[in-house]
Amino acid sequence: MFFFLGLIIGSFLNVMIYRLPRGETLLRPRSHCPACEHPLSIIDLIPLLGYLFRRGRCAYCSEPISLRYPLVELLTAILFVNIHCYFGWTVHTLAGLIFTSILLVVAFTDIETGIIPDFITYPALVAGLVLSCFTIGFRDSFMGALILGGVFLIVALISRGGMGGGDIKLGAVIGAFVGIPGILLVFVFSSLLGGIWALALLTSRKAGRKSAIKFGPFLALAAWMVWMYQEELISLYLLY
Repeated sequence: MFFFLGLIIGSFLNVMIYRLPRGETLLRPRSHCPACEHPLSIIDLIPLLGYLFRRGRCAYCSEPISLRYPLVELLTAILFVNIHCYFGWTVHTLAGLIFTSILLVVAFTDIETGIIPDFITYPALVAGLVLSCFTIGFRDSFMGALILGGVFLIVALISRGGMGGGDIKLGAVIGAFVGIPGILLVFVFSSLLGGIWALALLTSRKAGRKSAIKFGPFLALAAWMVWMYQEELISLYLLY
């Protein structure tokens, strides 16, 4: 059930990823092909299977459909199942489904457009603080949002634009969901992942020392790992 729920939610997340950076509403116009703008049929809208039925191409103009669509749907389904298997029928599961959806939208929006929409981060921050009353505690959540958002603000000021405003707001959202000491792990893991990616780009000469790095995806990945496996990661660190 959670797998199919993930496919359906993932399909809606794709709509958000495409429309929010372009300033479009989520309800109008009808779902359509980005290339020819022809409205999509019911078959086209079936999560994952629609992509397979059409063999990865638009049925009306034959333009290739971005691989991002089935990838987001499948990834959402897998993560939803993982969360339910770990937490069962609890408030933590609800918080995890919401947090996962937020992180997926943020990561893929940043990858495609370099934008982390306020339309996502502001409501997400409120959701994190509210849900914390039933999960990690409001004080822990509030301090996590304040500290991680503040740290990223300081980094942005020191680097003079090396970190965008969207990353700062995302940091506050993540802090609200993971709390303390989760924010420290998120900061370390995201910096490590971003550093490895930057080094790979420099080594392959696909970027220079002053090239901007989209940090949102690394923040999202680190945040999900910490939210999901925070206790295990801390235990592993103390063990070694």
